[in-house]
Amino acid sequence: MKTYPSGAPLFSKSLVLAFLVLAFWLWVFGLCQAHGRDELRVISLYAGHTENLLRMGCRDLLVGISAQETYDGPETQGWVRPRQFSARDDVEKYLAARPDLILARPQHLASSPHLWAALEKVGIKIWAKQVLLATELNGYWLELGALVGREAQAQQMVERFKKALAPHEGRSLDRRPGVFLEAIHQQIKTFTPGSIPIWLMELAGGRNVAADVEMGQGRIVVDFGPERLLGLANEVEIYLSQAGPMNRVSLETIKSRPLFRNLPAFKNNRVYKIPEDLIARPTPGILEGLGLMVKIIQEGHGQER
Repeated sequence: MKTYPSGAPLFSKSLVLAFLVLAFWLWVFGLCQAHGRDELRVISLYAGHTENLLRMGCRDLLVGISAQETYDGPETQGWVRPRQFSARDDVEKYLAARPDLILARPQHLASSPHLWAALEKVGIKIWAKQVLLATELNGYWLELGALVGREAQAQQMVERFKKALAPHEGRSLDRRPGVFLEAIHQQIKTFTPGSIPIWLMELAGGRNVAADVEMGQGRIVVDFGPERLLGLANEVEIYLSQAGPMNRVSLETIKSRPLFRNLPAFKNNRVYKIPEDLIARPTPGILEGLGLMVKIIQEGHGQER
C-alpha cells in the first residue's frame, strides 16, 4: 500500500473497512431491487387474479392489468391503475414493463404460445391458472399468495372466507326450489356440478335441475339445449342468468323467448340476472353473489330451520 513519506498509510484500515461495508450493502440493495419480493413486478391478465392480489395488499406490485377489471373496493381507493395488457400484445410492450411475473389463464397460453416462449426465454415467470371447481378455491388463493410473498395475507383471506361461509353450509330448508342457472343464453348453456356458480346456488337453497350434465375437458360451461330444458317441464321454478362478457343478453330478451313461456319460472316472473363476476370469478366477492342468490331463491320458498 502506498505511504506518505512519514510511513503512514494513505488510507486507514477503518476507512477501507467502511468502504467495503458500504460496497457490500450497495450490492445487497441492488439484488433486492432486481430480485427481492418487495419489489416484485407483476402483470395480471385476468381480473380474478388481479382482485385477489388487491385483497392481499399487493397493489404496488402490479405494473400491468387486463382490460376486464371490475373490482372496486377499499384497496382500489386512490389507485392509479397501471397499463393494460392482453395476450395479443407484442413482446416489446411486455419487456418495457420489466415484469418478473405474469399471471394468466390457460387460454392465454394457448392463444399466443410464441409470446410466452419469448418472455420465458429472458427469465420472466409465466403462471397460468384457472379455477374450475369450488373445492379448488382455497388452494388457489394460497398458491397465488405464495407466488408474490403474501402467504400470511392469503391464509387470512382463506380464514375470513370460511368464517363468512359457515352460516350457509349447514342450512336446512323445508323445500328447495328447482333452479336452472344459465351460463350462455343463445345455446342454452349451463354450468357443471361442482363449479363455483352451481355450488353457490345450492348453498343458497336451490336445487340444480341440470345436475346430470357432465364436465367437459377443462370446461365448466356446457351445452344443455332448449329441448332438455323444456323436458324438465314443471321443475324450473327459478331461472337465473349470469350477466357479463360471456352472456350479454338482456333480461327482457330472455323473458320474451317464446320457447320458455310455459316454464313455471316464466309464468311466475321468477327470472333473474346476476353479475358474472359475483358468481363465477374465484374471489371472495362470490360471497356477495351468494347473498344475492339467497334473497332470490329463498323468497317465499320454505323457512330456514
